[in-house]
Amino acid sequence: MQEAFKVLLKCRTRGELIKTIKDHIYPAFEEDFRHFSIHISETDPPPLLGCSGLSPRDQQAIRKYLANDPLAKFLLVQNDVSEQIILRDENNAQTLFPFLAFKIKSVMLEEELVKSQAMVQGLLKSSSGIAVVNGDRKIVTSNPAFREIFDTTSGAELPGNLLKIIEKEQAKLESSDIEKSDPGGKEVSFFTLPQGTYKLYLIPLEAEGLNESDLWLLRIHPAADPFTKSNRLIEKAGLTWREMEICCLIHDGLGRNEIAERLFISAHTVKTHLKKIHKKLEVNSRTQLVAYLNQHADGTDEGGFA
Repeated sequence: MQEAFKVLLKCRTRGELIKTIKDHIYPAFEEDFRHFSIHISETDPPPLLGCSGLSPRDQQAIRKYLANDPLAKFLLVQNDVSEQIILRDENNAQTLFPFLAFKIKSVMLEEELVKSQAMVQGLLKSSSGIAVVNGDRKIVTSNPAFREIFDTTSGAELPGNLLKIIEKEQAKLESSDIEKSDPGGKEVSFFTLPQGTYKLYLIPLEAEGLNESDLWLLRIHPAADPFTKSNRLIEKAGLTWREMEICCLIHDGLGRNEIAERLFISAHTVKTHLKKIHKKLEVNSRTQLVAYLNQHADGTDEGGFA
């Protein structure tokens, strides 16, 4: 077992770990596997051996690994084989189970670190402005594009005009169901700078297990679509996202029935939305609405941040 532990200690990937358990750990307990029929419930899995001192997050990572390594699963998940190993050689078992659990946890964490580093490097090379902001609204890190747009550095507070948007939008996002796995993020606002018009995306980041403030990813992307300024002004007028969709389709030249088909709603519902849109934008007809949208899409608005 001492030689097996030495080989196990050198493992750095899941593949190496699976091979080591099969070639060096399993042979020591092969007879136990042969004499027991092992049944492990997937709906109510037994506790993990050697993991009592590990956090729930670490145990979850270990279970994720065990799903692809049946031999390690039969060793670490409490069952007839693991109980027989304990009965036969309690001292050896007390060394094996915690060591194996610790090594699996280390390999899984190292894999996550490599993935995170790759993601960060990809973000930093992005042509979009990228910044990670903590709960105190200070910039943890940012890429060159972000620093060029806002002329700021890591450790600094967000620019005042951007800070106002972030505070407002964070409050909204924290109270709603955000799909955190969406790499594009949640589009929350439009704003203009001397360099041009931009879209702001705000993504809450997982910070489980950290004793720090929540982290947020900001993505500042140049707005290339022709309706950006129109959308920004519509947002300022207090329209809902559905009303904004209808405005864009009106601007595209679609009629009431075509809009209803496109959005999977009734023509009557479209009519109701249009009444609210007319009221909020202070227009009295479709012609005036289209003229309003054309005016602002042409870039006549010179406003600042939304």
